[in-house]
Amino acid sequence: MPLLPDPMNYEVPDHTYVPMLDHNGERVARAVHEIAVAPPGGVVIHCHSGRDRTGLLVALLLGIAGVDADAIAADFARTPGTDPAAMRDTLTHADARYGGVVPYLLLHGVPPTEVTAIRHRLLEP
Repeated sequence: MPLLPDPMNYEVPDHTYVPMLDHNGERVARAVHEIAVAPPGGVVIHCHSGRDRTGLLVALLLGIAGVDADAIAADFARTPGTDPAAMRDTLTHADARYGGVVPYLLLHGVPPTEVTAIRHRLLEP
C-alpha cells in the first residue's frame, strides 16, 4: 500500500512528517486496514529507506497500542538518519489537529473494529 502519491504534490521538510500525515490520510488508513485484516503472524512494512513512510506508519500503530509519544520518538531515533524531534513534532500535531492518532485514523476511514484489531494484534501474546 503506497503511502505517498507519485508524483508527490507537496514538500516534506526534514524536521517533521506533518505534511505526510495531513496529505495522505486515506492512504495511511488503507495501510492500517490491511494490517488489521491480515492473517495471524507477522506483517512486513517497508519503504525505500525504511524510516520515513515506515516510521510514520509504525508510529501510528504504536499510538494505537497506547505507547507514549516520547517512547515512540525514542524508538524512531534508533533508525540511522532519523531525528526523534521530527516524529515527536508529527505526533504533537496529530494530537493538536486531530485529537490523537486514533481520531486521525477514524477520521480517515479506519473503523473502530479495525483499531481494536490492531491493538489486539500488537498487545495480545
